[in-house]
Amino acid sequence: MRRALMRDPIFLIVFTILMGLLVLSIGNTIFRDGQVDQFLNRYSEEGRLIGIPPLEPSKDQWLGTDRAGNDLFQMMIEGFKWTVGICATVALGRMALGLLVGIPLAFRGARLNRYFKMVLDGFLILPISLLAMMMLFSSLMFADSTMVPPLVDRVSLQLTVFILLGLPAVTLYLIIEVRQLLKQEFMVVAETLGGSVWHRTRRHLWPHLVPTLVIVFMQQFVQTLMLLIHLSLFGVFFGGTVFLFEGVMPTLFEWSSMFGYYFKQFTATTWMTSHIFLVPAIGLSLLVFLSNLLTSRLERAFRLRRQEAIVVDETVSQAEAAAASIADSFTLVHADGALQQGNQKRTDGISY
Repeated sequence: MRRALMRDPIFLIVFTILMGLLVLSIGNTIFRDGQVDQFLNRYSEEGRLIGIPPLEPSKDQWLGTDRAGNDLFQMMIEGFKWTVGICATVALGRMALGLLVGIPLAFRGARLNRYFKMVLDGFLILPISLLAMMMLFSSLMFADSTMVPPLVDRVSLQLTVFILLGLPAVTLYLIIEVRQLLKQEFMVVAETLGGSVWHRTRRHLWPHLVPTLVIVFMQQFVQTLMLLIHLSLFGVFFGGTVFLFEGVMPTLFEWSSMFGYYFKQFTATTWMTSHIFLVPAIGLSLLVFLSNLLTSRLERAFRLRRQEAIVVDETVSQAEAAAASIADSFTLVHADGALQQGNQKRTDGISY
C-alpha cells in the first residue's frame, strides 16, 4: 500500500498541500506568537490615503483585509491548524471510543448486538447540528468579553460534545464491520484453534480493520468540518461567541468561525464587500474537496493492496497444484509455477 501511495501523484500533491499549510500555521504560532498583521489604512508612495478597511487584495495583502484591517491571508494561515486539529481530534476520539465499545460488543451474542443496534438506530435520525447548537448555545455565548472562561475549558466542552454526538453512528458501523470479519474463515479457524479474544483481535482482526479505520477517520474528519460550518451559521463559533455592539464575534481565527462571522457581513453590492466572505468560503470548499480526494486515493491504494494479495494467493495455489501433480518427489517447484529438476543429469527423453 505504501508503494502505491508513493507512486500516486495526486495523493502526493494533496498531502504536500495539506502538510505545507499545517507547517505554516504551526510556524506562525511558534515564531510570531500567532499574531496577524493589521492594516488600518493604505497609502500611496506619495503618502496620500488611497484606501481604508476592508482593503481589496493587492501585492501586499494577497487576500485583502476585513473591516478591522486584519490580513485575511495571515488569518487563514493561523486558523488552519485550529480547523484541522479540531476535526482530527474529534475523528480520533470517536474512533477510539467506538473501538473500545464496538469490539467487545461484536464478540458478544447476536441478541445483545440486536438490542444495542435498536438503541443506537434512534440516534442516527437525529440532526447532529441542531443537537450541538442546543447543547452549546447557552454555554458558549458571552455578553461580556471580560467574563469569558479559559480557552481550555471552552475547547474541552465543545470537543466532548462533538465526540459524543457522533459516537453512536461510528460505534454501530464498527460493530457491523467487526462482526463481518468474525465470520471469515481465518477468524473461525483462529477461534477453533483456541485463540483468545485478545490474540484474535491483535493478530488477525486488527490488520484487516486498519484500512476501514483510515477511511472512517477521513469521513469523520469531513463530517466534523461540516458540523463546524453549520454551527457557525447559527452564530455558535468554536471557542465561544462574544456579543459586541456591532454584532457577534468569534474568539479564535478558525476557518468555520470566520465563515459564519463574515457571512453575517455579506452583501452582494461590491467586490470589496463580498470578498471577505468568499475567502473562508473558498478555503473551506477546497479543504473538503482535498479531504475527499485524499480519501478516494487511500481507498484506491487499499483496493490495489487487496488485488495484489489475491494474485499472490492464486500464484501459491497454482504452485501447490503443480507440486501435487508431480510424480517425482525430488522435483523442485518455484512460486511462479516453473519446475526445476532435482537431478541435473537427467535428459529430456526420460519420462516421469
